[in-house]
Amino acid sequence: MFAVDANDDTMTLQLCEMATEIRDKLEVCGLKQSRVLTIEIADGASHPLANCLAYFYCEFDLVRVTNPSTWDALLEEDQAYAGLPANVTLKALLTHEITHALVAQTAGDREVALVDQEYIAASMELEFMEEAWRDVLLGASTVTLPPKVGLIDIWIYAFSPRKFAVNAWQHFNLPENGCAPVQQIVVGDVSFSKAVRPELR
Repeated sequence: MFAVDANDDTMTLQLCEMATEIRDKLEVCGLKQSRVLTIEIADGASHPLANCLAYFYCEFDLVRVTNPSTWDALLEEDQAYAGLPANVTLKALLTHEITHALVAQTAGDREVALVDQEYIAASMELEFMEEAWRDVLLGASTVTLPPKVGLIDIWIYAFSPRKFAVNAWQHFNLPENGCAPVQQIVVGDVSFSKAVRPELR
């Protein structure tokens, strides 16, 4: 269910193993793969959003990741990912983008609002990370508990994606939440988009 183009046998195997593990974990939250997903290592940052390290192209079922060998030139020292080993960052990026892919595949013809997509992807990215490395990202954020639904907003994501991600994971991590909001979002029962935000707490 994965087609990997990495131009390197070791990287190809690593990506296949990571992708399979991520896919299996996402099934716990009801996100299921129904089509082949292509994962491609790109030599340059050719993604639509500036210097982002990875991007999911929905229309092609394609996850494109910038070659890790070029990350040093793309990451500034003050960015949270700069404090993580490359393999940890790679798994985090894959988790985020594969989550986007499986949300789209699970939702079928129904379009999931961007803020909801990013809530789920950010939550899964941090949830699947080893605690020690997750603490690095949490420590780099100014977000404090308790999580605020008001910060789960597409404009917060646009201007401060790390603050958005940490707050989203904290909300996901509440005892009363977990996979329940994820499943409700995907089937269209609730949303963090402004029109229906009061339905989620």
